[in-house]
Amino acid sequence: MPPERELKILGESVLGKDVLEIACGGGQSAVQLATMGARVTAIDFSKAQLEHARAFAHAKEASVRFLEADSQNLSMLDHESFDIVFSAYALGFVEDIRTTFREVARVHRPGGLFAFSWMSPFFAITEERGLLIKRSYFDRTPIVFEEKDGTEVDFHRTYGDWHRALTDARFVVTDILEPEPLPRENTYADVFPLSKIQMIPGTTIWRARKPAP
Repeated sequence: MPPERELKILGESVLGKDVLEIACGGGQSAVQLATMGARVTAIDFSKAQLEHARAFAHAKEASVRFLEADSQNLSMLDHESFDIVFSAYALGFVEDIRTTFREVARVHRPGGLFAFSWMSPFFAITEERGLLIKRSYFDRTPIVFEEKDGTEVDFHRTYGDWHRALTDARFVVTDILEPEPLPRENTYADVFPLSKIQMIPGTTIWRARKPAP
């Protein structure tokens, strides 16, 4: 898919902005934004991931505030303290997404941008390597994967589910992006086979704003 410099998911510039990343993982995005002049706070519930993220930031000489936290409880963060909140491929693991969105709205400044990505709801209901539908689009039963390092649980939501959760938290949806793959793109082929994402979107990116009073 096209890079951030083309999609501009987080806007034209993050210079001087207060940015929160939810579920930062190894810290790659947080560190990149810090090097671009943002004041970055990044949360994750995994101690191990945060250790990697802090080591990565140190190696890159980037200043990032890393905190151990769950997206459903951001009580350690001040009210209306961020211009931008974003999350990449994480919020589908959150069971109570409405609580998360309310917390995000609380820490957002009026006019602030909220952006997140997750697997397209259409992609999620098709067979792993093909295009046949394997389950109902309306089946919200959690999808459980047994992995070597633990159990993964994905919470399937329709476009309407995501949209209502955002608007119930008083966000105004400004864009829904479904990036097309680049020719001969180097994808995570085990999850997003190029032949498949050339036919249906693999990723959905939501952009929303917290309206001014």
